[in-house]
Amino acid sequence: MNRGLQIFFLVLVFLVVLLSTAGCTSIRIADTHNTTLAVESYNTWVAGQKEYGGEVRGSVRILGDHIAMYNSEIAKNQPDYALLQQNLEEDRQVLDQWGTRINALDAATARFEMETGGLTYDNATAQNTLQSVSVMTQYMKVYAVETGNARQYLIEYVNNAEAYIAPDDPDYWNEKYRQDAMTAKDKATMALDKGDVSLGNLALQAKELEKFQ
Repeated sequence: MNRGLQIFFLVLVFLVVLLSTAGCTSIRIADTHNTTLAVESYNTWVAGQKEYGGEVRGSVRILGDHIAMYNSEIAKNQPDYALLQQNLEEDRQVLDQWGTRINALDAATARFEMETGGLTYDNATAQNTLQSVSVMTQYMKVYAVETGNARQYLIEYVNNAEAYIAPDDPDYWNEKYRQDAMTAKDKATMALDKGDVSLGNLALQAKELEKFQ
């Protein structure tokens, strides 16, 4: 009888250990699954960012060519005003399109924050995972803000560049408009650099998140 009780208790202990182990495995799988969902959400954001980044690069390239042409043309005795006005109008259209893309990027960032905000993590790496997701969200927002700032500075550039040549007679050009235009252009460059740094940091943080899958 005593031996029977011993066997019963041994079986009971075995079941408790088995269930306990199974429970840990289940939690670990759930955590891994949620981390994978976060990675997938990030990849979706990246797809949108690539489209946005292409828009930004294209816009900067067009404006860069126009700025070089602008500086060359205004140095002439008889600038081609029609060409300069045409380029500045194209710049405005390019910047408007850039603005539309920013809205799409902001929406993608909001989706990432919403999709990852409801995920739960219960294993030992939970805090690391949560920290990674939080930091990634901040880098996304900084990237959008800095590239948005760059666009605003380029709008200032266009406004001032246009104001500078508004009088057809160079004798009446207000030098302050030209200086303000160049200052705005330089600020746009610095903002784009900050955006690139944030994007690079985001990619590094995403690699850290992948380790927790």
